[in-house]
Amino acid sequence: MVSLLEQWFGTQRTHPDFRFRGFLFSALLFISSSFVFFIYYNLVIDYFPPMLIANSVSFFFSVMGGYYLLVKKRPKVAAIILQFIVSIDTFILILIDGNEEFALVFAFLTPVMGVFLLGYRYGSILSLVYFAGVFYFCFTQMDTWQPEPFLPISLIHFSFIYLLLLMVSFFYDTSRRKAYQMMESSNRQLQELATTDVLTKLRNRRYIEDILLTSTGDRYIAMLDVDDFKKVNDQFGHDQGDKVLIELANVLKSNVDSQDVVGRWGGEEFIIIFAEQSLARLEETLKQMNQSVANTNFGIDRPVTISIGLASHNASKHRECIRAMDQALYNSKANGKNTYSIAA
Repeated sequence: MVSLLEQWFGTQRTHPDFRFRGFLFSALLFISSSFVFFIYYNLVIDYFPPMLIANSVSFFFSVMGGYYLLVKKRPKVAAIILQFIVSIDTFILILIDGNEEFALVFAFLTPVMGVFLLGYRYGSILSLVYFAGVFYFCFTQMDTWQPEPFLPISLIHFSFIYLLLLMVSFFYDTSRRKAYQMMESSNRQLQELATTDVLTKLRNRRYIEDILLTSTGDRYIAMLDVDDFKKVNDQFGHDQGDKVLIELANVLKSNVDSQDVVGRWGGEEFIIIFAEQSLARLEETLKQMNQSVANTNFGIDRPVTISIGLASHNASKHRECIRAMDQALYNSKANGKNTYSIAA
């Protein structure tokens, strides 16, 4: 059914406008069916030409609303037509019946549907104008009104209003909840994009620094730099260099624990925040990392290796720790590359 509605509405179910069009479709279908009933009622059961004409004209406009919704794909026009039907037809009913047949209850439709269909600004203006008209009519006529029994048609009117208001409330609340869920999803996606490196899909520098600056206690961190990466770009081009960085990111992730955080610091530099506290075990990890990278086929006609600098980090001495890590990385470069060094 939803797939069929997608075809009729010309929009996907994930689009924010889909639920609004769904409400228009449901409301037009419900109101059109009601007008058919009231046409039959005023023609066969209780012949009353004024309401028969009014309901017939309203039914015609209901069909027009469906045409603009499903054929022309213009939901705003369909919404205006629907609101026009509700306001004009109910106002005519109130003018004709006054306090008879529970007719005044129809006055509650315009403010609820007006705000939902036209927005709070135009819906509020329409509702105030509508209320002024109904109020003036009631104020000038109520002295002549007599007590009215609750007849079967009164129960029909009450049921019609109740069901229609229930429909509006249901669509309003589900639309609000859906919009909130979509907003939450969008916020999560934006947060993910803001903390993810576009090329390697690793965590970016912002995310890494946030963790380092808010962490408690000491943690080991390592900076990794691709040896002679400029030669890779110069010899094979930047596209191939990007492929090397992407594959290197995969190799690094495969050599650390799930609790470790791997990120791209910038350019060909990467950083790892280790959960492991044992320096001896970390040295084994760094050795394995050097070997894994050196043994990986990066699809270019030259070996790719990395130099690593390891240091202890504490948020209270963030800058000093970063400098110590950089110095350890520099020592690895000075010691012939493809190795690791540990900051004193």
